[in-house]
Amino acid sequence: MIGWIAGEMCKVFCSATCRRLSGATLLLAVLAACSNQQLYNGIQKNRQLECQKLPGSQYDKCMKEVSEPYEEYERDRQELIEAR
Repeated sequence: MIGWIAGEMCKVFCSATCRRLSGATLLLAVLAACSNQQLYNGIQKNRQLECQKLPGSQYDKCMKEVSEPYEEYERDRQELIEAR
């Protein structure tokens, strides 16, 4: 929707600057749509893939380090914020 509106505005103003801004606006809208949990889960999946490159005992240790559920991570994060 935001991308469409920005695109329509570009037709009206017909400037290269506006076209670049509409792309940036669309990117920001997409990033804002991601929840913190989705971002956390994506990062964890990537870290788990990196763990798969390690041999036996290192793999086990690595997977243990990256297996914290989001809810536990968020609780720990909130405690740190409140402790400030």
